[in-house]
Amino acid sequence: MFADIDGNTIQYLSYGEGPPVVFVHGLGGSANVWHGVMQAMKQHHHVMAMDLRGHGRSQGRGQFSIEGWAKDITKLIRHLELPSVTLVGHSLGTLVVQYLAEKEPELCDQLVLVGGISYFQPPTADAYRERADLVAEGGMDVLVDAWLEGAVSPQTHATSSASVGLLRELFLRNEPANYAKACKALASAPRVRRDEIGQPTLIVTGAHDRSTPLAMAEELRSSIPVSRVKVLPDVGHWIPVEAPGSLAATILEFLT
Repeated sequence: MFADIDGNTIQYLSYGEGPPVVFVHGLGGSANVWHGVMQAMKQHHHVMAMDLRGHGRSQGRGQFSIEGWAKDITKLIRHLELPSVTLVGHSLGTLVVQYLAEKEPELCDQLVLVGGISYFQPPTADAYRERADLVAEGGMDVLVDAWLEGAVSPQTHATSSASVGLLRELFLRNEPANYAKACKALASAPRVRRDEIGQPTLIVTGAHDRSTPLAMAEELRSSIPVSRVKVLPDVGHWIPVEAPGSLAATILEFLT
């Protein structure tokens, strides 16, 4: 399904009936990252995911920013006339949903942060700017192997090679110019007043997550007033792909 949001054609997926849950993917991802989670949850909830501007099958006109992606999500939720939703974000998507929770509190009543980002120290932000330059010059192939090595856990590499291969394809499918713009948007993410986030929040991290490790999850927990951390074993950063069933069960338990 497609919707026109401020002149950009945005693709979204929608399944099931019940209390609405909106999924927001991370850098270089797409709505399909959530496929397994959504299939497991659609018997209990109306589940929806969109390709963020410049990702998947959504157009990418203009510059990208956390604020801009949040605006797109807000407009799509209102276009679909959804009541207050649960927002579930992965990686970069967790910054978008944190921003929405602070700026548009009436939009959502609960948050789930999967591989949640608190903030990046300047060296990490600079690394994303360097990544943008590399991709702009050499395309996605210059990064894919190094990215894939750290994206998932050693166990996933060893036992779920098909999923790893699909992640590789997902990464390579990104338009380099759009991916570079998204890297710069992530590096310039605004500070969120997490002490102003009043929604109950579940923070999910993988035991082998090298991108957003447990220390970052604990930092989020300490700054969001009503929050708790859940660690999933044997997975890394891309939990929605590595363990969709376990993640769906964890989210459903939180929502009941």
